[in-house]
Amino acid sequence: MTALHRIGILGTGLIGGSIGLRARSKGVHVAGFDRSPAALAQARERGCIDDECTREELYASCDLVVLATPPRSVVAELHALESGGTHGSAAILDVASVKAPVAQAARGVESFVGTHPMAGNEGSGAASADAALFEGRTWAYVPAKSGAATQRALALIALMGANAVEVDPESHDAAVALTSHLPQIFAMLFARRLRDTAPPGAPALYGPVARELLRIGSAAPEFWDDVLAMNAKNIAREARSFADALERFGSHMHKG
Repeated sequence: MTALHRIGILGTGLIGGSIGLRARSKGVHVAGFDRSPAALAQARERGCIDDECTREELYASCDLVVLATPPRSVVAELHALESGGTHGSAAILDVASVKAPVAQAARGVESFVGTHPMAGNEGSGAASADAALFEGRTWAYVPAKSGAATQRALALIALMGANAVEVDPESHDAAVALTSHLPQIFAMLFARRLRDTAPPGAPALYGPVARELLRIGSAAPEFWDDVLAMNAKNIAREARSFADALERFGSHMHKG
C-alpha cells in the first residue's frame, strides 16, 4: 500500500477537519488552508491540522491534497488548475457528493481522483469533526488517469478506515439522488412541516423515526444548495417518482 507522509486539506470544515483528525491520529502530517481565517483557526484549535500554509504550498509540499470545499468551489479550483495552476507531484481528490460535473471539470487534471465518502453528520465546521466519521463507511471513487494518484487516494481511504468502491460519475449521481439526496430533502421538508404545523405537546410524541428525521433535517440548507443544483435532473426525477407514490398511497388510504 502506498504510504502517505504529508497531506493537505483545502477547506477545513466538517469533512476536511475529520480527515485531518484521523490522518494525524495515524501519524500523517496534515497541512491546512482555508479562505476563512476563522475556520482555519478553529481547525488548528480542534487539532485537525498540524500547520497552516498557503494554497500554493499545499500543492508543492504534500503527497496528496484533499479539496474539501462545496462542489462549485471544487469545480472552480479544478478549472484554475487546468488553466495553468501548478500542483507539483501531488495527487488531488475531492469529497463532493456529486461526481459528473466534477469529473467534467477535471478532464485536464491527470492526477485528480473524484471521491465521495458516504458519511457526515448534522454539524458543520471543524468543531463537529470526528476522527471516526468514516470508519466502516463506503467511500466511492472515480479512478484518475494517473495510476499513482489513484493509489494515493486509495491509501487515504484505507487510512480513514473506509471501504473503497469504484464508481462511474454518471451512475454515481443517479444512485445518490435516490439513496442520499432525496432522503435529505424529505428530512428537511418533514422538519419544516413539524415546525410549522405540529400541535402543542407534539414533541413528547415523537417516535424514533421522527427524531432521526429531525436530526438529519437540521442540517444547514445552504450546505445543500450546490448539491441540489448540480444534480438537479436526477433529484427531480426521484422527487417526482416519490411524490407520485405518496399521492397513490394517499388516494388508497382515502378510499379505504
